[in-house]
Amino acid sequence: MSDFKNIILLTLLLISCNNNTMIKHTSANKPIDSLFIMTPDNAVRLNQFTSEFILKNKIDEWPDFIQFKESIEDLSKLNPKGVIIFLSELYKITTQLLQSPFPKNFDGLPVYSRIKVVQTQIIKCHFYASNNQSKKLNDSLDELYVEYNILLNRMVSFIEERQIPLDSIGFNYNDSGF
Repeated sequence: MSDFKNIILLTLLLISCNNNTMIKHTSANKPIDSLFIMTPDNAVRLNQFTSEFILKNKIDEWPDFIQFKESIEDLSKLNPKGVIIFLSELYKITTQLLQSPFPKNFDGLPVYSRIKVVQTQIIKCHFYASNNQSKKLNDSLDELYVEYNILLNRMVSFIEERQIPLDSIGFNYNDSGF
């Protein structure tokens, strides 16, 4: 009879252990449902073109860039629950911008490549948001704004570089026979 009691006690002990591990597994596999997004430091310091620069270089006539610019600027005002969808749309907008014809003033690899860098940051942000990695998402959003500011600065410097005369050191190409 004592063997029978030991078998029953052992069975009850195994059943109770299995129930505890099942409870632990279900709670460990429960996905985290929300992201905590802070406004990145660089989100409040976004560069802006002057109205004179916009008019002179006809940026207001480049609808794909305007949509891209407005989408980036709206990112900091976003509800964290919608960040994945918004980043997906921002990626599509950036792809559309890269496939559209660039205005003559900005048609060059330096501008194109800087937009590609911003697009890469968008992909990183989307990855971290999809995997509920709030800390890495916040860091990537901050990097996204840094890269966006670099893009705007590069666009300004690209225009300035094109205005520098080729003969800035006084060498006359026509006299040399080239």
